[in-house]
Amino acid sequence: MFVALRENGEYLSLVEKWERSDLLELRSHVTFHCPACQSKVQLKAGLKKTPHFAHLKGVECTVKTEPESEYHLAGKRQLFQWFQTQGYDVKLEPFLPEISQRPDLLVTTSNKRFAIEYQCSQLDYPLFKKRSDSYKKEGIVPIWILGAKWFKRMSTHSVKLSPFQWLFATSFNQPIQPCILYYCPDTSTFLKLSNLHSFTTGEVFCSICFYKEKGVSFLNLLEPYNHPFTLHHVWGRKKQKWRASYSIYNSNHLSSFLTTLYQKRIPPAYLPGEAGLPVPSSYWFHTPPMIWQMWILLDLLLQLRKGEPFFFSTVMEVISKRIDSKDIVIRQLPLVSHTQYSLAVEEYLQVLVKAGSLKKISKTKYEKTKDFIIPMSLEVASAMDEKMLASVGKHEENGLVQDNIGRDLNRD
Repeated sequence: MFVALRENGEYLSLVEKWERSDLLELRSHVTFHCPACQSKVQLKAGLKKTPHFAHLKGVECTVKTEPESEYHLAGKRQLFQWFQTQGYDVKLEPFLPEISQRPDLLVTTSNKRFAIEYQCSQLDYPLFKKRSDSYKKEGIVPIWILGAKWFKRMSTHSVKLSPFQWLFATSFNQPIQPCILYYCPDTSTFLKLSNLHSFTTGEVFCSICFYKEKGVSFLNLLEPYNHPFTLHHVWGRKKQKWRASYSIYNSNHLSSFLTTLYQKRIPPAYLPGEAGLPVPSSYWFHTPPMIWQMWILLDLLLQLRKGEPFFFSTVMEVISKRIDSKDIVIRQLPLVSHTQYSLAVEEYLQVLVKAGSLKKISKTKYEKTKDFIIPMSLEVASAMDEKMLASVGKHEENGLVQDNIGRDLNRD
């Protein structure tokens, strides 16, 4: 906590630089109170940590907050100063009595208010959603920024994202794909993940961009990142690896999937090329595309005869049943409100139409135009993947380009 209420009713902010001697003098004769719960707080001005206020031992604030590390305090202070230098009306830790919440920062522009939450510790989904929904009800736009220590890079174009990190996926400009923001106070650098394409439950292909604090404005940071790229090359290599060693990607919902494949005498390494294709809205699925798309093939498309029609609603019934049986898991994305997982399913069918596997008869009606082939070797499977992904690549509109000033923030 950087802000406290003095005995005389004035607020004291520690975001500006104070001499330690002045703070010690102030502490000796002034009593401070929490702006939210009005209980006494103590001014801590040690030699190691950033000066801050803290509730007395055993006193629990009525506004639920997490313990703040030095990393968190530094980041919050820097973000406050970053908004100030851009001329924004920004308040530090203001208490909002109408919703009993205290955002890290409250930024007011000519027509909007933004609640900036800088999160460095784990937060469970119910509390995250409650806070976000409360801001929205008051007409305040929640902007959640992760501490960059959460950033885990796996390769040039992929990162590891936990379910917790996925909560931060936000669509700032509808209907643009969501992105995730990080901030590192040690290097004064923003990190932005865009064009999120899940491959497994944890690994995600994406655009990875780094922005120095002094080189980017708030509005620029919220703008979409649109650079052309070819995703299918990196996706194809990863898909080949999955085919050759699918067992290492084992998860709870893979057991039922493998059992069904064996019952239908389909080796997991020899899934048809139509399974496991990247689609823009696949971020809605926690279940990997190799699996949720194959369920559509197993439960419907493989059973249809060539030339047989079907409706989009039938595909959604297949998905719904697999969700009910927990064979398919949908992500919890409280900050993405303009789409739902049905869009990813529709995009998948559109890809199959473009590849010539399906024909779209009307807005909701499709027809199977050719049989789906089960490959008999990894070589044939790889060739099928390349053909399908090349077809997808012709229609890609998103970009996977890494900013050339990018660097790993995990060294600290």
